[in-house]
Amino acid sequence: MSGSPKYSTVTISAARQLQEAQRRARQEAERRRREAERAAERRRREAVRAEARRRRMAELAEARRAQDEKRLVGVRMERASAAERRLTELEELLETLSASGTPGDAVQRIGVETAQLRERLRHGADGTVDEEIERLRGRAVRLQSSARPGPTAGSGRGSPRQALETLGLRLADLGPQAVADDPEGHRGCGSLIDQLRTALEEGRTARFEALLGTAEHRLAQHAAAVGEAAEARRREAAREAERETRLAEASRLASEEERLRHESLEEAADRLDTIADAVRDAIRDAVDSAETALADELRTALAEVTDALGDERATAALAAVAGLEAVLPRAEAALDELLLAYERRTQLARALQSAMSEAGFTFTGGDDQDRGLLLRFARSNGALYSATVASAADGAPVLAYRVDGEADVSAVPTGAEAVCDSTEELLEQVHDAMAGDGFAPGELLWEGKPPGSRGRGLRAVRKERRR
Repeated sequence: MSGSPKYSTVTISAARQLQEAQRRARQEAERRRREAERAAERRRREAVRAEARRRRMAELAEARRAQDEKRLVGVRMERASAAERRLTELEELLETLSASGTPGDAVQRIGVETAQLRERLRHGADGTVDEEIERLRGRAVRLQSSARPGPTAGSGRGSPRQALETLGLRLADLGPQAVADDPEGHRGCGSLIDQLRTALEEGRTARFEALLGTAEHRLAQHAAAVGEAAEARRREAAREAERETRLAEASRLASEEERLRHESLEEAADRLDTIADAVRDAIRDAVDSAETALADELRTALAEVTDALGDERATAALAAVAGLEAVLPRAEAALDELLLAYERRTQLARALQSAMSEAGFTFTGGDDQDRGLLLRFARSNGALYSATVASAADGAPVLAYRVDGEADVSAVPTGAEAVCDSTEELLEQVHDAMAGDGFAPGELLWEGKPPGSRGRGLRAVRKERRR
């Protein structure tokens, strides 16, 4: 049947199957070795990253410690400056008490303790200094109150001049911050004190007495306003400190999140670097083996990792590299099986070429095809035979022949059996010669031939003749 394709499925001998099983075992062992090496490299790189993380954490802890120390130094300096100011105010109050005739021994004792506190501040005193300054100031204020003249039978207060001095001291006790906290109240109190001083100098006792009550009331209002302003400042300072704490914590959390993201990207890049060469080799082998789907799967998995790394998507990068690590061993196993099938086809092609030569064929050349090998032969009568060595879906070897210039098909009515006696007999002789190489081609089939119609009979006749 000139030009008609003919097919034969090849059975592998037990000895050759054993060889292939041994080859598969070696391939599997080699894959396990490569995977063990990659795992060891991943562990080594993870240890390097862990050490780098440890160093970074130590550096961050040291930086935070230094920052906290700097902040504490600033706080201590600020507290020391505030304590210095309060000590200075206390010393000024003591000078005022001494000038107003307060018993000197009491003022002197407070002055000695004040000097001791100042000395402690110079040597870095602890936080109890604030409490002790407040305690000394309280004692000084009580001395000041006890030094003011008590009420008299004639006026209900001390002498007008003493009352005026008391108002001046009370206004001064509020400190310079009172001017900023309640400027209108401070100006009003100062104006009333000036009016009282004028009335006293002019001897207008009635006006002095009238203004004195107003001044005391206005001074009380001013002191309350200053106290409220101080309390507001304390509340605002507390809120600001809380805001700073929250901002610092948010910044710390953001820095920690960014650090973790960076470490995840670094881990994904390291894991990719460990398998990148093996993945690219597998892609090339898949392309060479015409395994387009496997090559595309590997390319897609690799692109997912590189894209995620390029976009700095840490979670996606880790997930993608884990997927690629799972795909690679499976791809390598598939490629090993493809290599085994290729080697089987190559050996089958060599066996076929040898058998065809023994049958008088001349080998004229061959080519690699997608999943097969094409061999071309010529007979002395000018007929051309092409044989394709391929694999079936289940991996079994298949021989496919096409013959040109060989007229051996009997003319039969439509629907009747087609026969190719001389070609079939010639190819079965070739197939018999291949048995020594571990290959046993089955019955030769072609379009229109019912299975088992002739081949087994011819082979039985030849065996009987040999006997």
